[in-house]
Amino acid sequence: MDYKVCILAAGTGSRMGSFTKVFNKALLPINGKPAICHIIDKFPDGIDIVIAVGYKKETIVEYLKHNYQKKKFEFVVVDNWDGVGSGPGYSLLCCKEHLQIPFIQFAADTLVLEDIPNPTRNWIGLAPVKNTKRFCSVKLDGDRVTSLDDKTDNNNRFAYIGLFGVNNIVSFWDNLKSSTDNFIDGEVQVSNGLSALINNELNPEYFHWYDVGTLNAYIHALENFPNGEPYMGS
Repeated sequence: MDYKVCILAAGTGSRMGSFTKVFNKALLPINGKPAICHIIDKFPDGIDIVIAVGYKKETIVEYLKHNYQKKKFEFVVVDNWDGVGSGPGYSLLCCKEHLQIPFIQFAADTLVLEDIPNPTRNWIGLAPVKNTKRFCSVKLDGDRVTSLDDKTDNNNRFAYIGLFGVNNIVSFWDNLKSSTDNFIDGEVQVSNGLSALINNELNPEYFHWYDVGTLNAYIHALENFPNGEPYMGS
């Protein structure tokens, strides 16, 4: 199947404290190599990988060009990666012209153990969490997602982990584009686009998830990835 991969790596990584003063959080080492490399290595050399960059962008571009000469990268510079209206949804919109075929989106601070399904259908990566308040969580009816609850306290068991596949790209882009003024915590979230896929059937995919987006989660990943306990969002 012809598809692309998009990795969102534009943000400042402010929740990582001093760890990201020198370089982008996507380059933080996990089990001997940068987090973003664990993502890239999941895909064959022939797959185009679109990478949204912003904060400390030169550290990512130079590292990946030097270390992956056989990979096909398209670097997209995100102009607003730290202000009101920024966020993963905005970064993804900046990549839209490069993602006009089915694609997989990966947050640069998400690590999983499983192989990644092709986007032959719409799917969303999920993992169990103890507290839904920090995450976009989902309601399920069997093998279908019926609603998305973004950063609310609820009884949902599973949360979106920054990983999904889109087959119905027109519906996704139309809804994401029309919702750019719908901020959650001051940011444009990808849930604005994912919500459109529910009508086209959005299926769950479950993963062993290791988050490297916060200091506590990163420490957990250092101690547990890849053979220890997955992250539970505590």
